[in-house]
Amino acid sequence: MKGVMLKILLLLTAVTILMIPIVGNGVIKAREINDVTESEEKQIEKVVMEKMKKGKIPGLSITIVKDDKTVYQKGFGFSNLKEERPVTSQSLFELASTSKAFTALAILNLVESGQIELNDNVTTHIPWLKVLYKGKEMPITIEQTLHQTTGIPASTINMIPISNEDRALEETVRTLNGIELDSEPGKMFQYATINYDILGFIIEQVTGGTYEYYMEEAILKPMELNNTYLFGNEEINNQMTTGYKIGFLKPQRYEAPIYRGNKPAGYIISSGEDMAKWLKIQMGTMNEMDLDKGIIKKSHIADRAVDMVGNEVFYAGGWFLEPNEQVTHDGMNPNYSTYVTFNNKEKIGVAVLGNLSSNQVQNIGVEIKEILQGNIVSSDKEDSNQYLDQLALSTILVLSILILVALFLIIKVLLKVYRKQLHVKHDGKKSIIKLTLSLLCVLGFSLFIYLVPSILLHGYSWEAVFIWSPQSVQVALYTIYSASWLIYILIILKVYFKKVKTSPRDNKADAT
Repeated sequence: MKGVMLKILLLLTAVTILMIPIVGNGVIKAREINDVTESEEKQIEKVVMEKMKKGKIPGLSITIVKDDKTVYQKGFGFSNLKEERPVTSQSLFELASTSKAFTALAILNLVESGQIELNDNVTTHIPWLKVLYKGKEMPITIEQTLHQTTGIPASTINMIPISNEDRALEETVRTLNGIELDSEPGKMFQYATINYDILGFIIEQVTGGTYEYYMEEAILKPMELNNTYLFGNEEINNQMTTGYKIGFLKPQRYEAPIYRGNKPAGYIISSGEDMAKWLKIQMGTMNEMDLDKGIIKKSHIADRAVDMVGNEVFYAGGWFLEPNEQVTHDGMNPNYSTYVTFNNKEKIGVAVLGNLSSNQVQNIGVEIKEILQGNIVSSDKEDSNQYLDQLALSTILVLSILILVALFLIIKVLLKVYRKQLHVKHDGKKSIIKLTLSLLCVLGFSLFIYLVPSILLHGYSWEAVFIWSPQSVQVALYTIYSASWLIYILIILKVYFKKVKTSPRDNKADAT
């Protein structure tokens, strides 16, 4: 899922480059736990309030852990705007791509129990899955899948089917059968969310049960993460936050499609309260749990044989390993965002959960981390969704004016035809050529717009774009098509009708 919004931003930018300003909204907060210094608290809450307002985020859960203590835990804003339910430490959010670290632990747990090996070929457990590199079948290993070095294209996120069926994981993995890899397995890092769906399906194949059952029994219960879930149900509905995405300059409630087949990579549900436990588990400061601490440490071991992800950054088991023992992952779903980071040396951890798809959640998390580490760093990663929304709204406004002008001119021509002030031209082939050329132009333009996601985003569809982007983007697309065809209709009328010429005798008769 990482990088999807940036690609959609480039997509709409290809259609229009207009922008308009945006305004903010208010934020409320609910105090729960606070054991940070007064100076840190002021800085943290200043950052949270500013970024929430800027990003129009309805609700946030902030959790800070130092050693084995939860030193700061607060809810900001609302879990549901209409009902004005405040966010609390028990409020539930989709974890998006930070779910991957949970799946990584499950895989390493199977390794520890001797049921699989990291150097196993994926086909050992999924015999029918064949992938190609330069047309030749290539093996990929569980370790390569764990470390995102399989070469599977990032655009495969577009191939994940909408499904809530029990076979959703298998259906998702089957979309990869026969796929051409972008690089030779094990040679370079390429983030593809579907890698972790492969791991989820391996868990099912090895254990003989569902991914969800194994995660609950072998991972969540031993870690005592009692407020972390793999299914939405009546039991959790009262605590589940409502997901939103930006549309027409404000957060809009959005019911995202169900991607059960992508659960291992992005759809585990948890709360700020459980994220505090999760951070302590990751830092090794929570002693009371039945899960082997050794697999936690192993999940922090990266594949350093491949090129770095970024500036001294490597990928481990669902985590990015940064310099100075900083471990981080962010996530973004169509209507939720997360940011989780901790330092294994300083034993400080931060988790930020938001019920809006926004880069501001990551900005908040980064700045809180820097405040706690005594640094003065401003994180201002551009909110691609907001930019897209502004771009789409500008497109709608400009083209709406064009549509109104076109409609006015079309009606004007039709009225003249009705009044017999215009009549059909008899230009023969000349008119046909003009009509054909204009039709080809509008058809070509329409086809180009239809293919833009596939061309620029390496196989994405407009359906996927609509799911991930602001609601205004879909309206903008329809506006573009409407304007194009109305202009074409106007061209037809101009080509086929001409003004009726009156003779001097007619004018004289009219005068009398």
